[in-house]
Amino acid sequence: MNLYFNEYNLLMGSGGVTYLPLVSGILSAYIKTDQLVSKKIKVMPFIFEMTSSDKILNQYTERPDIAVFSISMWNEQLSLEVANEIKTKYPSCLIVFGGPQCPHNPTEFMTKHTFIDIAVRAEGEEAFLGILKKFILNTGEFSSVPNVSWRSASSIVINKETPRYERSLDVYPSPYLTGEFDYLLTENHKFQAIVETNRGCPFLCTFCYWGRGGNNTKYRFKDLQVVFDELEYLAKNKVEYIFNADSNFGMHRRDYDIALKLVELKEKYGYPEKFRTCWGKNTSERIFKIATLLQYYDLDKGVTLARQSNNNEVLSNIKRANIKLSAYEYLESNFNKLNVPIYGELILGLPGETHESWVKGIDEMLERGINNQLFVYQAEIYPNTELGDPEYQEKYGIETTKIKLHEIHCAPRGSNWVSEYQEIVTKSHSMSNDDWKYMTVYSHLMMLFHGMKVAFYIIYYLNKHCSVKYSEIFKTVEAAPNDSFIGEIISDFYNYANNILKGNGRGIYVEKYSDVYLEPEEVALVKISENKDKFFDELMSLLLPFVSQSQSHFFKELIIFSKALIPSYSESGETLFEFGNNISKFSYGIYYSTEEIQPSADKEKIKVIRKNFNSLHEFVKKKIIWARKSGRILWETDVEIKLKENSRVSFDVHNFASEKSFNIDLFDSRNESFEKYLAFDPKSSNV
Repeated sequence: MNLYFNEYNLLMGSGGVTYLPLVSGILSAYIKTDQLVSKKIKVMPFIFEMTSSDKILNQYTERPDIAVFSISMWNEQLSLEVANEIKTKYPSCLIVFGGPQCPHNPTEFMTKHTFIDIAVRAEGEEAFLGILKKFILNTGEFSSVPNVSWRSASSIVINKETPRYERSLDVYPSPYLTGEFDYLLTENHKFQAIVETNRGCPFLCTFCYWGRGGNNTKYRFKDLQVVFDELEYLAKNKVEYIFNADSNFGMHRRDYDIALKLVELKEKYGYPEKFRTCWGKNTSERIFKIATLLQYYDLDKGVTLARQSNNNEVLSNIKRANIKLSAYEYLESNFNKLNVPIYGELILGLPGETHESWVKGIDEMLERGINNQLFVYQAEIYPNTELGDPEYQEKYGIETTKIKLHEIHCAPRGSNWVSEYQEIVTKSHSMSNDDWKYMTVYSHLMMLFHGMKVAFYIIYYLNKHCSVKYSEIFKTVEAAPNDSFIGEIISDFYNYANNILKGNGRGIYVEKYSDVYLEPEEVALVKISENKDKFFDELMSLLLPFVSQSQSHFFKELIIFSKALIPSYSESGETLFEFGNNISKFSYGIYYSTEEIQPSADKEKIKVIRKNFNSLHEFVKKKIIWARKSGRILWETDVEIKLKENSRVSFDVHNFASEKSFNIDLFDSRNESFEKYLAFDPKSSNV
């Protein structure tokens, strides 16, 4: 019997880079452990590259007996279209759906899509093996298979769930180690990979699939040696980018050993180049230790502090109130001192959030010292989450808008491809549609000025030395005249928000700039880079009223300095700037000094060093998309390079377990091993 796995993954740009089909590989490796199934079932080559349905159907080179679809937001409609075509052409083919987008109660889903025979909820290994055994025996029914819903002659039957008792994931063989992907990893492959070292999450966040609770609140672990072997397999096969699917990496003692293994592999093979993960919500010391290690070896682009909201009512509504704010404050402070890029996350549209609380929350986050990025995401509705339940939505007056799925930093779909969609919150009892629009525009303006570094030093100076709230700055800029260049940018943001309410997607595609979808603030930065004089002249006129007469000279030079650092594709070479104030010392002190540097009339000479790019596309990719999370958007200067080489930092670290504090002295890290550099015991979870 021929079995086809379908797991269509996103294209990460026009070069064809995509993820290896992990779900297909896990299921394939596991079913082969059963003697009957291994004898009767032939696993066909995985179908996983996003393309048109016609091209996918052409990959069915032999008659399919079973077709399995793992559906997520980005491939649901394509999967439905392909499955329908297969059922029409091969009526006896068993169609099985699973994945996070597959409803746990699929009665309506399966009634609408009559070609689906079985829907699997939650994890699929045990259920899928049971389905195949029944199918091989040709019983015609699947009543004894837990966690599935199936189509009988007269109705859709929903089987009961079976609780899990095992704590180990090792009952499921690793698809990397069993060779499921060997035929794909050729010399010229373009694959990224996903690894999971454990499953489970103790938190019950209402917007998250993990947050449903039940068995998911208990962790199950993969043997550490298996994790090491998987990582070595991927490193040997030159997989550049690994995404870690753990829910809270850094919350477990062994996670530090995994980080050490990644360092060992990069030193040995040069791979992986990058390791991305979902960081834990608590246990800040261990996360600090691991994240600093990964940053030191250039394995990570930065550390996520997923706050989601700063409003206590919202945090209570989304069942996130048990996550300690002190953990975020600890990490923010110490990562800033180490110059490790950190980026906070907020979700716009969560129940209880108001226009006022949103603006206040952003003020609080920025004033606490997030020096790299504060990302704002729209509240998305996922199936099988509490936020997606009709009762929950009714309780908070949640209304949603269905929009086209334009995956950020991914290539647009082909003109003959099926469209995918996502559902976002655009209204609630506490937030009107107009509030949502303003909050969206305000957020993109904030990310442009702060995260994209367009005016980072300027707004920092106004806040710290002129006592101007960040919100006052953003509101002033948002009210720029419509016929000004800045007014055009604000108008673009409002048009973007209005288009989303009409069903358009989040990503913006500008063929001149990039081959992938961009965020609105990224598009705005490219426009500013082409009109630097106009932008900064207008910005000075808008913000100069906040500055006293005695501060005006420093402020004007800070504007000149900020303009000089904004990258532009048309610029190249080195330029020397002379200032009458300590502009660079003040600005770089935000990152490299433990003490706040005061503005002073000390003359400086600063050399701005610009890099050449072969094309505007390369410039946008490397100097905006890639540089954003690592905090390297701005042009470098000779002053900054010297500071990086000679920075010396001393600070205290608090051990919450023993209630003791330790002093760590950091100096030129390249001359010391990392363990001595941070005085860490590699076998301990504590500093």
